[in-house]
Amino acid sequence: MNTAVFIGRFQPPHLAHLETITRALERFDRLIVVLGSAYCYPSAKNPFSAEVREAMIRACLGADAARLQFVPIADDYYNDPRWFHTVRTAVEVLAGPQARISITGYDKDESSYYLHGFGDWPFEPSGVVSPLNATDVRNSYFGDSADWKAMVPEAVRQYMEQFAATAEFKRLQEEWKTIQHYRALEQRYPYPILHVATDAFVLAQEQVLLVERKGALGKGAWALPGGYVEPRETLLASALRELREETGLALQAQHLKATQAFDYPGRSLRGRVISMGHFFDLQDTPPPAVRGQDDAARAFWLPLAGLERHQARFFEDHYQQICCFLGLTPHKPIEPQRKESK
Repeated sequence: MNTAVFIGRFQPPHLAHLETITRALERFDRLIVVLGSAYCYPSAKNPFSAEVREAMIRACLGADAARLQFVPIADDYYNDPRWFHTVRTAVEVLAGPQARISITGYDKDESSYYLHGFGDWPFEPSGVVSPLNATDVRNSYFGDSADWKAMVPEAVRQYMEQFAATAEFKRLQEEWKTIQHYRALEQRYPYPILHVATDAFVLAQEQVLLVERKGALGKGAWALPGGYVEPRETLLASALRELREETGLALQAQHLKATQAFDYPGRSLRGRVISMGHFFDLQDTPPPAVRGQDDAARAFWLPLAGLERHQARFFEDHYQQICCFLGLTPHKPIEPQRKESK
C-alpha cells in the first residue's frame, strides 16, 4: 500500500495544509499525519492539543478522513536522531511491514530539513506553494483581527471561534500580548538580544522539585525553579538564588551533581534564552518542606513515577531538561493499533 507521511505542527491547520492533505490523498492510498509538538503545555505558539488538531483536520475532509491516520509526537530538541527514530517507529507501526512509505510536504527553508532525514523514505513534493503560515494565523487570532478567518478551512474556523469564547483563550491571548511587548522592546536595540538563565533540577528520594508558574507566560504550567542571571553573579549562584527565592529551599554548592546548557534556539517564546541547568541530588534525604513564593504560585515535589504521565503540564523544555539529566526519552509513544484503510 502506498503511504504518504505529512509532518507538521498544524497550530492551527490552514488552507495550505488542507490542500497538501487533499493532494496526497489523490496520489496515495493512505496518509499518515504526524502531529508535532504533542504533549506540551498550551502556549501562544502551541495553543491546540493533538486531539483537537486531529479533530479539526478530520472535520475538513468528510469521507476522505477515513484514509487518514494520525500519530502525535513530542518535541525532542536535544536529540535529533532519537526524534527521527521515534517518528519512523510510530509511522511503521501504523503503516505495516509491506507499506511503501514516502514523505510529502513543502521544502520551504532550513526548517524543512526533516523532509530529507528518513533515509529510504523518498521525498515527494506536495506541489503546494503558498505564503500562508500558522504564525500569521495565530498573530491575527490573538491580536483580535478577523484576517485569520480567510486563512483557515471553514471547519477550523468554527473550532477556533468556539475556543475564543473560553477562559483558556484569554490566558493565551495575555501570553501572546506579553510576548509582543518583549518583541517591541527588542526592536529598539541595534543587535539581537541573547538572555542567560538558570534552572535548578532538585532530586530527593526519587522526587523532583517543581513550581507552578503564576506570571502571564506559561501561567499554571509546571516548571523547574529558575530565572535570569543577574549581572554580578555566577551561573551557580543564580541557580541557588532562584531556587531559594521561588521555593524557600536553601542548598549548598556541594549538592551539585551535574550541569548542562540547554540552548535550542526556539526553546522559549521570550526570545533567545540559553539556560544552564543545574542538577542537585539530595539522594536519600527526605524531600525538604517547600512553599511557592516570588514568581511561583506554589512549590511541590512530584514522584518520578508520575513524570511521563504529566508531560503536558511542563513549561518550555523543562520536561526535556529533566529527561536529559536522568537519561530518559522525552516521550515513548504508546504503539498505536494498526487499522486497515477503508
